[in-house]
Amino acid sequence: MRTAEALAAAGAPTCVVTDDRDHYLRFDVDGCAEVAYPPRFRAAQEWPLLPRAGRWAERLCDRLGYPPEEHFLYRRLFDPVWWMRAVEVGRLEGIDVFQAEFPGYGVPAFVAAQLLGRLRGAVAGGGRHARCSIVQHNVEWERLKDFGHDARWLRPIEQGVLRAVDEVIAVSRDDARRMEAAGLPADSITVIPHGVDVDAFRGVGLAARRALRARYGIAAESPMLFFHGTLHYWPNTEAVRFVAEQLLPRLLERHPELRVVISGMGAPRYYDHPAIVFTGAVDDLAVHIAAADLCICPVAHGGGTRMKLLEYMAAGQAIVSFTKGAEGIQYTEGEEIVIADGADAFAEACQALLGDPARRARLGRSAARFADAYDWSAIAQAYISLYAGEGRGEDWNPRLLAARSAPSPDEPPDPEAHLPPRVPSKPLTLLLLVNRGCNLRCSFCDLWEGHVHMDVEGHVLPLLDEAVAIGTRTLVLTGGEPLLHKGIFDVVRAGKDRGMAVNITTNGTLVDRHFEALLEAGVDSLSFSLDGLEATHDSLRGQVGAWKRTVAAMERVLDHGAMGVSVYMVVTNTNVGELPALYDLVRAKGAAFDFWPVNDAPDLYLQKPEHHAAWRAALDHIAATDAEVARRRDYYLEGLDYHAGKQGPVRCLGFVDQYGVTYEGDLLPCCVWGADGLKAGNVFETPLSELWHSPEVQGFREHMYGEGCDAGCWNHSLYEFMVSTGESFRVGPVRAPAALPGGGTPE
Repeated sequence: MRTAEALAAAGAPTCVVTDDRDHYLRFDVDGCAEVAYPPRFRAAQEWPLLPRAGRWAERLCDRLGYPPEEHFLYRRLFDPVWWMRAVEVGRLEGIDVFQAEFPGYGVPAFVAAQLLGRLRGAVAGGGRHARCSIVQHNVEWERLKDFGHDARWLRPIEQGVLRAVDEVIAVSRDDARRMEAAGLPADSITVIPHGVDVDAFRGVGLAARRALRARYGIAAESPMLFFHGTLHYWPNTEAVRFVAEQLLPRLLERHPELRVVISGMGAPRYYDHPAIVFTGAVDDLAVHIAAADLCICPVAHGGGTRMKLLEYMAAGQAIVSFTKGAEGIQYTEGEEIVIADGADAFAEACQALLGDPARRARLGRSAARFADAYDWSAIAQAYISLYAGEGRGEDWNPRLLAARSAPSPDEPPDPEAHLPPRVPSKPLTLLLLVNRGCNLRCSFCDLWEGHVHMDVEGHVLPLLDEAVAIGTRTLVLTGGEPLLHKGIFDVVRAGKDRGMAVNITTNGTLVDRHFEALLEAGVDSLSFSLDGLEATHDSLRGQVGAWKRTVAAMERVLDHGAMGVSVYMVVTNTNVGELPALYDLVRAKGAAFDFWPVNDAPDLYLQKPEHHAAWRAALDHIAATDAEVARRRDYYLEGLDYHAGKQGPVRCLGFVDQYGVTYEGDLLPCCVWGADGLKAGNVFETPLSELWHSPEVQGFREHMYGEGCDAGCWNHSLYEFMVSTGESFRVGPVRAPAALPGGGTPE
């Protein structure tokens, strides 16, 4: 099905014949559609002898030695109804190539190609030749022999079908060698590997990963391994047995909280283990893979290409595999995959990587680059080229890898080329300062002064088009107070129409007034600002009654359940003692909670011993029930250095995983709106897509990674840098402010 989708997307409409007697599938550039067989043909499939022939095919599979549980793969060799379907679809659709995705489908493909080829020749005096091919996902006679089945009849049948078709396509060089050793001509076997939908496994955010772990009761700090496959398929069943009986006893000594999540149908429950989570088949495979610390492939049998490995690689995950498990993938050992054979070696490799996040990140980044070469779009082009007469008898892996390593001169530079291998901290996020002006007067903010609103038609809509073009997935609307912007809901709808998740960061006092409009526009989440309990919050915010209105609005949104709700607290020396109580209140109401020390307000910094003691006590209180805060505890404690003036330059993922745009069009790496020297251009003057790949912006990225930024901030983006890259956000000792690439010196 994935091959059909890819071929259709590449301009070769493709049909798929299945067991369905009523319909076949047609793939084209618009997607997939069911197409009904003509009534007379549908009735012909029920002619009295044909159902009997299907039952005869089942009995013949038994006599020849095919395992009963796999009759569905081989019955088509002897089932004339299947031959009829292939011929009919070929006739209706004008098919040029009949591609069998398994040797058991080779006979229907051969029969259809032969009959239609002769029919076209008779009708058109030569006509166009219909061809047939078999894609060998395994060398089946060897696989079945390895599994203990009698293959004396299976081998000659399979080899006969392979010799009959026009093209034999092996998915791995190893399988091609096995077929050559069995006597098939080498120049008749073309190696085209399996593909992977790279985009489907990219961009899973931290929130989704945390939610996945919470679903299975796995703490954020617990090591998590992942494996998946069709688990009643014997090689995968044996892999599960290895995990339960040999790997876990070795790893749990060092990591008693370790969990192995195993997804797929047919879980072998007789290998149940307290540290194994069997999920069954899942719809969100990409999230399961991304949530793991390490992916494993302890597969010791079978052939072909392990598509699971390509999926792990596309997701940018570090992998430990048996040699057999990585068969068919032309990796460089130690760069894209770690190979370890035997229980002790496998456990040691897992242990080493679990203790080395930086190496895991490097491996993941290399693996992701490797997977780029095997995107289904490239695999489809290989098939099309082969059928056009190019590259027959070749191994296409070198071509695919060469295309990856030799980008077009017109291709824009990779914004992450300077970074180590890593997992993205979140989907690319635009922080849009949509207005200036607020109905509150916070003592640590100056964005309430004046009223300037970003023009929707002239500026916001073109910007959102450009944002989508560079891959932006999340839109965060902030201000000022964004709900004061008269066109805010037009902005929300525009973001949703372009496929982005939309968050509004608000003081909450106007939410009740605009509640129905928020629902109608489709806002995904609201982030409320609460800075202490009632008296303190109202004092910091400069308005009596603000706290009550914000809390009431938060409760209304939570009760309705249509939008996600989180609360942010800016911690100052006037409210640090209320941090535990506010956390308890917010969590009891069911909202998420985040907090960080106040930025750029020295008079509110935590500098006295009593402030430090209150901060530590609050961390202890929250960490007791919040595993994520417990994991970040040292990071939060380092926030005191920021307030003490000991922070020094810091590194973050601005212009990589996030970027900011002001109501004046200034492009920034983050949301430190007032800092000097952070401006990298103006999107009102130069399109965002051009700026994004410009030398100036790339200079910012490289500077912030190598030299760090002295603009002065402390929030979760610094922690995200550590989690994503496996490196410290600190650059080195405190030093004088450095000039940034955009000019000027940050405060």
